[in-house]
Amino acid sequence: MNTRRNIKGMLAVFVALFLLLAGYLVYIVGAYGTYWFASPYNTRVTKQKNAVQAGTIFDRRGFVLATTNEAGERNYAADESMRLATAHVIGDTTGQTLGAEALFAKYLLGFDQDLGEQLSYLVSGKQRTGADIMLTVDAALSEYAYSLLEGNNGAILLMNYKTGEVLACTARPGFDPARMKDYATGGYTLAEGSMVNRATMGRYTPGSTFKIVTAIAALRYLPNVQSRTFLCSGPLVFEKESGTLVNDDVNPYDETGTLCEEYILLRDHEDARHGELTLEEAFIHSCNHVFAQLALEIGETNLRKTAESLGFNGELLFDELVAYPGTYSDAETDFELAWSGVGQHTDIITPVHLCLITCAIANGGAAMEPKLLKGVSGTAGIEYKSLAPEEYEAFLKGNEAEFLAACMRGVVQRGTGTRAAVDGYTVCGKTGTAEVSSAKNARAHAWFTGYIDSDAHPYAITVIVEQAGGGGTVAAPIASKVLERAVKTKAE
Repeated sequence: MNTRRNIKGMLAVFVALFLLLAGYLVYIVGAYGTYWFASPYNTRVTKQKNAVQAGTIFDRRGFVLATTNEAGERNYAADESMRLATAHVIGDTTGQTLGAEALFAKYLLGFDQDLGEQLSYLVSGKQRTGADIMLTVDAALSEYAYSLLEGNNGAILLMNYKTGEVLACTARPGFDPARMKDYATGGYTLAEGSMVNRATMGRYTPGSTFKIVTAIAALRYLPNVQSRTFLCSGPLVFEKESGTLVNDDVNPYDETGTLCEEYILLRDHEDARHGELTLEEAFIHSCNHVFAQLALEIGETNLRKTAESLGFNGELLFDELVAYPGTYSDAETDFELAWSGVGQHTDIITPVHLCLITCAIANGGAAMEPKLLKGVSGTAGIEYKSLAPEEYEAFLKGNEAEFLAACMRGVVQRGTGTRAAVDGYTVCGKTGTAEVSSAKNARAHAWFTGYIDSDAHPYAITVIVEQAGGGGTVAAPIASKVLERAVKTKAE
């Protein structure tokens, strides 16, 4: 009897372990399947490319972005600027990028064809043909956005915040998918980082766009913060060695007016003194003094918790997009925490992550799953894949999203983002000017993230222009132009 009980006990343990392992495998394939399938090390994809004529890639309006000729060669749009503007979205056939060629190879190369389809090719003796796909992006809109970055590195991402569709996604420097062989042989030179899609993988200091995170943390951890007033009286003074905030009555300057070596200042733009401000007003005017003080009051633990609830320090696991998340590192001193609260220190974010948070604010708190694939067709031209919008995550509560929306509306109407306005529409947004170097003549990264508050035109946009200056003067006007073009062409 004891032996039988022991056997049953061991069997139960093995069954439990098997079920646990099976469950983990289901999770891991679901979470990382897109990454693994798109990997250049996937030998099944490599073999299939030689046996199947890849399907055609269309943009949302039916414009051909990539197709295969009778010789089995991949051809792209005739216009070079169009190829450059959409290169990161389309990808390449050599496995160096993670665009549609890799992400949707299961359709383009016929991996999802049923047995009947495969047998029909075998009987007829014809070469197998993959499915055609239609992407969510508007190629002409992407080309226009790409032109606005001329002379600068950076990225522009436009999404439908109701459906999650990626309407435009472009980055500089780019590459020409039609020149991949020339790049390999040295016939053409690629700029450093050209193969990286800065819109989804570019890791940047967020600057004042991070004040969105700090404002959310203030709502969550500081009671009645919306009804309080704060005083911006000029730069905050910290001891350089310890990073400790010093009292207001300490004079950090010597008799000549020079800052003493033992102190460091956290300033506002042009040493502005905003006076008394509410939280909303501090956001609208992007007041560093108030947001640094808020970060100190919120505390490092709560600020990190808020950032992590918005996707920082985690993974952005999308079905149709490979993207990197933002990171938030611990602050060890008052200065580091204050500096982090205004989007500096070691804060990092990617444009797609910032756009996702912006979409959540625009959509009442819920971020939709980013969609790059609009439709898939078989050889008969019949669409057989349903692509319904899906919620990715509810980042904010409804009241939090409502407050942030009001703040972002004020930024464009009377704050730092007035140049993002679009005639006839309500635009909400946040500017950012991210300091990335202490060199005297170094220029900051220019940010703008925002959206049109409109059911007819639910567009969210994030713009990053590297080392170009202020977000309000550089990135905001670009956002305005892209949004205006999207409205006129109705990118639906």
